[in-house]
Amino acid sequence: MLNLLLEIQKNREIIKKTKKTLKEESNNSFMKKIKREFEEEKLKYKALDSKLNATRENMGQLEKKLEHMKEEVKQEESKLYGNLKYDLKFISTLEKSVKLKKDEVKNLEEINLNMMYEEESLVQEKDVSRKKLIHMKNEFCNNKKTIGEKALKAEEDIKKAEKNILSLERKLPPELLDKFNELCAVKGTGAARLSEGVCQGCRMKVSAITIDDIKKNKDIVYCDNCGRIIYYRDNNE
Repeated sequence: MLNLLLEIQKNREIIKKTKKTLKEESNNSFMKKIKREFEEEKLKYKALDSKLNATRENMGQLEKKLEHMKEEVKQEESKLYGNLKYDLKFISTLEKSVKLKKDEVKNLEEINLNMMYEEESLVQEKDVSRKKLIHMKNEFCNNKKTIGEKALKAEEDIKKAEKNILSLERKLPPELLDKFNELCAVKGTGAARLSEGVCQGCRMKVSAITIDDIKKNKDIVYCDNCGRIIYYRDNNE
């Protein structure tokens, strides 16, 4: 009977440890870290995307302005060199206008070039961020799958242990089971083996009187230090 009690304890411990593992897995700090980093990277990706779109929009507007400015320069140069009837004052004014517009075109072209460099840099940053997001998502999914498999295995282990406990409890006398459960509620375990006069529950040596009770086949013997059941006489033996 003592072996049955110890086996019940063993299965109860399996359930306890497995439930603890399940709780820890459900509160997995690594998974929370990945999720937090993923959300942070997603915000960064969105910011880069918005900045890239804004840059491209500005580039489009700048290119239109450049085309318009170049067309104005072309028209003024046509006036300047295509008709020599204008007076010198008008020609001087036109030349200044052409020069100013050419300078502005040059300045706009430099700005446009810088925007092109910025666009290229943003495209690269966005691509790096996208790859990070994919990696994080895959890592999260893989870990989630592993945790799911562990949880499924844990649930199976719990069910198996619970089934074993029910089967073992049916083989015990009700009064013994009640006493065992009372001790378990107080101490966590209710039975222990005796090895060379030492209780394996409290690691203390039992008294000579307790040893004598076992030798006399007393119905039930408790450790005189911790109170756990260390012997039970099975009348069927």
